[in-house]
Amino acid sequence: MSEGARSPALSFGDGPHKCPGMHIALLETDVFLSSLFALPGLRMATPPTVGFIDGVGSYELRHCIVEVDTAP
Repeated sequence: MSEGARSPALSFGDGPHKCPGMHIALLETDVFLSSLFALPGLRMATPPTVGFIDGVGSYELRHCIVEVDTAP
């Protein structure tokens, strides 16, 4: 793969082709993840790996593993 931004990093596009629903999609994701992690018994098993993508000037999270406690 050549240098520069990888295609997953530009999922909402940029410039004149920027997705008009980007802010709503990000808000929905924030609400979903906040609600999910507020559930009892759900926790992060390991902290995610945080990296920076220079091509888009943004952070990325990888390897986020969650667990569910099944004990009553």
